[in-house]
Amino acid sequence: MYNVPPQEKREEVVEEIGGGGVVNSMEDMLRLNQQQRQPLFPLCRGSRDKEPMEYSCADQAEWGKCNETWLIEGGYCAEACGRCRDRIPVQLADDDGESDLMLETRSRSSSRMPDVGAKKCGGHIAYEWRIRTNKAKEASGLAASRLNDHVLWTHVDGWTTKVLAFLSETFLSSEGGFGLQGQPVLEFELPHWVNKNPKSGRVDWEDISTAQCPDGSKRQCLWISDTGNNKFTRGYSQVIAVVEPEIKHIKMDPQRKINTEYFTPNQVDKRNRAGICQPGMGGSNCQHHKCKSDETNFEYMDFDSFEKTQEGESLWVFTFKYPGKKEKDSEGLAVAPDGSRFWLFEKNEEVRGANVYESEILFDTVKRSGGSKNKYIRVELFSIAFLKPPCVAAGTDCVSYEEDYLFSITGADVHPRGKSVVLQTYKGPFVYEFDEERPFDISGMQDIVPRAVLHYRDGWGAEAIAYSHHGDRLWQMPEENRHDGCQKVLTMDCSQENLALLQKDLLEVRSDANITRGEVPDMIGDMIDVKEKVEHIDEELEELVEEIEQIAAEKPLVCEVIPNGWGTEKNASIPICAGPDRVPQLANSTEKYSCEDQAAWGKCEDDWLVEGNFCMGACGRCTHTTCSCPDCKRLEKPQLLCNAGQVIRSETANASKVVIFDFDDTIKLHHPARQAPEALWALEEVHRLGYGIAIATASCHTDYVKGFLADMKPEIFTPEFLESNAFQSCQKKKTGALKCNLAHYGLLDKPDCAVFFDDSISNEKYADKAGIQMIEVQKGVGVTKDKLKQGLDFMLNNCGRRKACADKPIPGEHTCREQFKW
Repeated sequence: MYNVPPQEKREEVVEEIGGGGVVNSMEDMLRLNQQQRQPLFPLCRGSRDKEPMEYSCADQAEWGKCNETWLIEGGYCAEACGRCRDRIPVQLADDDGESDLMLETRSRSSSRMPDVGAKKCGGHIAYEWRIRTNKAKEASGLAASRLNDHVLWTHVDGWTTKVLAFLSETFLSSEGGFGLQGQPVLEFELPHWVNKNPKSGRVDWEDISTAQCPDGSKRQCLWISDTGNNKFTRGYSQVIAVVEPEIKHIKMDPQRKINTEYFTPNQVDKRNRAGICQPGMGGSNCQHHKCKSDETNFEYMDFDSFEKTQEGESLWVFTFKYPGKKEKDSEGLAVAPDGSRFWLFEKNEEVRGANVYESEILFDTVKRSGGSKNKYIRVELFSIAFLKPPCVAAGTDCVSYEEDYLFSITGADVHPRGKSVVLQTYKGPFVYEFDEERPFDISGMQDIVPRAVLHYRDGWGAEAIAYSHHGDRLWQMPEENRHDGCQKVLTMDCSQENLALLQKDLLEVRSDANITRGEVPDMIGDMIDVKEKVEHIDEELEELVEEIEQIAAEKPLVCEVIPNGWGTEKNASIPICAGPDRVPQLANSTEKYSCEDQAAWGKCEDDWLVEGNFCMGACGRCTHTTCSCPDCKRLEKPQLLCNAGQVIRSETANASKVVIFDFDDTIKLHHPARQAPEALWALEEVHRLGYGIAIATASCHTDYVKGFLADMKPEIFTPEFLESNAFQSCQKKKTGALKCNLAHYGLLDKPDCAVFFDDSISNEKYADKAGIQMIEVQKGVGVTKDKLKQGLDFMLNNCGRRKACADKPIPGEHTCREQFKW
């Protein structure tokens, strides 16, 4: 976006410099040239420069790096390097202005609790409730209305044209209207053409937000991000803005009853955990536990009828490609409260982090678009920040979980006063609070340490997050589809003030010379209360320290390296044990002698001990890597160590073909943990056909996975199988695990005689590098009969028929399939 000054402005500049329009010196000429050229630079995006991860923009400019390709293409340091000028700030509402809406549960007095997630908040409280309709299954977005009291908006994931409004709490209005928390009040359907952009390859609604409209009219709009792109093949993405309907029809229920027959969430959860009332899991007499729609205050509205009541434009569809025309998947949308621009947060399952993209200023773009003459308005995006995964930036232990999805950003919202931004993850929300000197600074989020609202280890996350109208409360919704519409909503409030800050404030007040004599007793009482609370907390901390020291004394802490696939610098040449040592047992007896005893008695070289593969770790034939923490280091370039020849081989180890399964969302489903409906049939069918079976999972909960499989089909998943290379766990990059699976069956040179089933398309590149065909299964469904047939057909048609070009080296880091797709 370039701005050229009119001629009269240029003449004014000359008049100011030279006195009567005369340029008196070379310095004046340079100043004139600079002032004339300055407006030709584009506007700077965001609130500050996008900084590289390691060195600041000031350093880059000082070192002469401004013309480096990576710096320019990455959008780094545009202002510091002189590639842009000036910034247009976001207009924010004053704390005392803008609206007369009441807070959801508290008055607007200064005595209310701090905002949820704020530094001044010392603790949070959360409680669940459910939407009273089945129209919100698998909800993917959530936003608090800025126009209607007590109203939240949501939509389902994927292809849809409808948004749903429901009540955030039970209330009685001054006009006599009465509504129950969770009641649906309006289903608003947009025209189908919004999803028929010929340049957009697919449709996937992911998030919703509320802010002013992009035409500068100060009307309130709903903003919807059609930016889901799991397969990275869609081309253009879209953000939709539509004027928010006003909801006035909520009326009094004559009986004013809360019918608990329809909503029994505790009973539903208990029955679901027991595997009852689940699709494909059987069960009976479940109907009365399902959520039935409560349509007491429900109405339907289509856009065509709504548009007739509006003056001027009421719907805008902004279409765009990401910088560099790269395919991106974004599930988090945030909109400036004044509607001037929007931000998209990349969903990235890598620990390196994710980009933040900002749109150009929309007011002028909308005016230039020609209104209704152009349905789709093309806008530009700019990369303004690069964020570490919220759980990493907050200092949690999420990296140790070895679960890619924990790094993903799945939702976002801006505090209505611009005080903070909240990012949603699968382990709950993280709040990025801005300094008072920078009240609103999206591009500065990369320098902020976020705070987790929920206790991370016990937190459960979602794909939808929303601030309340005044920003003191958060709501989140999981992307659930198993409760037959009994959709959860979690409310999060601040439960107490930060005592440390409160004590600091009181101490500062105590030193104030202007304190009156009458204020002193009250202040002393407050300080005594704070002191007692701090002392109580100190006592609890001391008790925790004592418990930890006692546990450490009983069992010395050791640093364990993940089994099945990681070596250490200390003993990288020794194979890593596939599991716990097999302990020998006396014949016709339940008595066992420990492996430590066998080693102490010098039995390690006895034939029966070696041939039976007993006590391998104790006898030094493999390592459990229980070295002291300073000695435990992962290799810079980890090399997979298969356990071939070190473990028992199964009877089917020489199978001519092998079928490899992922575990999570392929064989086992989540929430609650259960078998995929057709997984057992698939395993039995492969076993009946005489093909080999193998497991390659990224899960590091190895003992749990082994126990689940052994309970599922003990005839297949025998102890020998689970200690062999047919079972590979805790390997995020699965190429090595898949090769170990092949090596176990002697098929390392015949990868075309194998097929791999996995729910994550991101693992396809690892299967390609191993030469194995991957079949993607659906999350929440797992392997099915149709998918198994598809995989077996491919394997049978290609086994032993490898093409001559298959042995050519892969070009660079990317697979041939990726090269073809690009």
